[in-house]
Amino acid sequence: MTSRSVLAAAESAVLERMAVSRANLVTARVTAHLQQTGGKPTVTLLAALLVGSLVMGPRKIVGVVVRNAFVAWIAKTVRRIAGT
Repeated sequence: MTSRSVLAAAESAVLERMAVSRANLVTARVTAHLQQTGGKPTVTLLAALLVGSLVMGPRKIVGVVVRNAFVAWIAKTVRRIAGT
């Protein structure tokens, strides 16, 4: 491998990690917004899913959304149990 191909591979890996972290941030912001608005779906959620699927691809965004939805569900359940 030449140094250019190594640098290109490293740059590609960094850009992919940045895209994943950006999608995680968007999903976390949308989740927080949904919790503040009572869990009602909004245009922001749909826009975040659309942008995430365009940036990361549909396969990765589904994993991110499912994982974050599962974490939000667990947090809501724990808060509800702890509150009673």
